Amino acid sequence: MRLRLGKLERRLLEEIIFKRLGERRRDVIVKPMFGEDGSVIKTWSGDLVVAAMDPITGSGSMLGWLAVNVNANDVAVMGGEPRWFSATLLIPENAGVEEIERIASEIHSAAKELGVAVITGHSEITPGIMNPIIVGHMLGKLVSKKPIRSSDARAGDLIVMAKTAGIEGTAILSTDFTEILKDKVPEKILERARRFYRRISVVEDALKLARRNICRSMHDPTEGGVLGGVYEVAEASKLSFIIYEDRIPVASETKIICDALNCDPLRLIASGALIASISEEDLKRARRIIPSLRVIGRFRRRRMGNILVRSDGSEERIRDGVRDELWRLIEEFKLG
Repeated sequence: MRLRLGKLERRLLEEIIFKRLGERRRDVIVKPMFGEDGSVIKTWSGDLVVAAMDPITGSGSMLGWLAVNVNANDVAVMGGEPRWFSATLLIPENAGVEEIERIASEIHSAAKELGVAVITGHSEITPGIMNPIIVGHMLGKLVSKKPIRSSDARAGDLIVMAKTAGIEGTAILSTDFTEILKDKVPEKILERARRFYRRISVVEDALKLARRNICRSMHDPTEGGVLGGVYEVAEASKLSFIIYEDRIPVASETKIICDALNCDPLRLIASGALIASISEEDLKRARRIIPSLRVIGRFRRRRMGNILVRSDGSEERIRDGVRDELWRLIEEFKLG
């Protein structure tokens, strides 16, 4: 069986990974499962700590910045305030000292901005890889009343979204696909898109909602984009969904770049967006906190099926996990 690039398919996670989780401990409050952004543990003092781990592999730029922010996002959407970061940094043999310094500076800058301490890690020159790889691990103290889990959405909840689709993917494509895009997209658009790296964090918005205990669930949509993120919440909660393409905000830079590469912005890696499930009665309160929240659909009973209503009114049924467009493009153009 040939494995494809990107996240392991759900079937493999459940058949191989989730059946091999070591000792069952009572201090693990939220354990690993499909769709959850991280885990929650109880310390000896009774505090709840949120833990998350994510690698940065699909980007050739801003690795340190992404590693801190992507992992901080995963902690924040579960109701945790990011505080402690660790990283394993694997460097290819052909790298120079300046590349290591750049990545370390990005980690330092991103951590300082979030009030996060870098507490441990490992760095090495690694044979057999072409590009640097960072595996990040973030810890944070729970600040919500209880852990916010992807699996706690309910049928009838509104699906709301902050910011725009494909933020991280837009930044990566504009930076790593420059040679492919330079004759298709104006340089001023690419330059604006490269600044999307600064939009990656959802920590501020997520913690505003978490501290007020408004959301039933929150999720940081990464691989698979907004569509993949909604699918993961639905699957974790044993629900289905209906979402509407024309309600999902897409930045003009994202649309132009995706049109040039013939890719779907709703399936493009989406760190920087925030997805949440909220009851109708809590929508006004949530919008007072984050005025830009957009209602993009609704969670429904599972038997109704997952539907994406396209802008032309056609319905696309989503039956399996959503593969990210970035990995498809990397394979197509043989990058990485």
